[in-house]
Amino acid sequence: MKILKVAGVSALGKSGPEGAADKIVAELGVEAEEIIVDNSNVEESGKIIYEKAREVFEDNERAVFVGGDHSISYPIVKAFNESLENSFLIVFDAHADCDYCAKEPTHEEWLRGVVDSGFKPENIVLIGARKMWDVERKFLKEKGIKVFSEVYDVEAIGDYVTENANGKDVYVSVDIDVLDPAVAPGVSYAEPNGLSSKELFYLLRRIFCVKSLRAIDVVEVDVVKDERYDFRTVKVAAKIVDEFCKSGKI
Repeated sequence: MKILKVAGVSALGKSGPEGAADKIVAELGVEAEEIIVDNSNVEESGKIIYEKAREVFEDNERAVFVGGDHSISYPIVKAFNESLENSFLIVFDAHADCDYCAKEPTHEEWLRGVVDSGFKPENIVLIGARKMWDVERKFLKEKGIKVFSEVYDVEAIGDYVTENANGKDVYVSVDIDVLDPAVAPGVSYAEPNGLSSKELFYLLRRIFCVKSLRAIDVVEVDVVKDERYDFRTVKVAAKIVDEFCKSGKI
């Protein structure tokens, strides 16, 4: 099991997520490897993250990548898909992140970038997305990506995800803003009516039991904002990482 810190940030003027990896790992009290990035050079940082992620996946290691903002998921998931034969992606996010892509996909376009790079859209599930632009809704519909915007029946979602993930190589990306701001206030782009802690951890615990689960990332904790809330969001993120690590020891 590898824990890798990736302090990548693509959002202009947003420094809060940059310090999240150190804070989350410190909360866990464990050692972690760091992927060194230069946030002034997004293209080079993406290459570095991609190469390290590919190395991890080709060595058949389970891994958790601690961000950073959601832009780090683009090179990691791209490496995951190119290293494995039958990839399945589960995304927890308040936003669709499917806007038109820049040359190097940012936190607002990374999921579209992943699909454009060859990830099978039928093998993607997006959970908790409640803020979307029209262009994103159109993209998701055209590509046939399964979206659960509202979580009325958490058990049914758990059934769908685990059944469809079974037998595939699974990657889970958790943008912490999928949670309601009352649970995780330390985020850059908070949206009301998010998942409760109970709902998120119910789904994650079911997914973490999938034998073919290979890796996760946890992103978008804004430690600058979270300091006002006694680092409540950092603690939630650390709990996600801890549960994933423990699931690999069962």
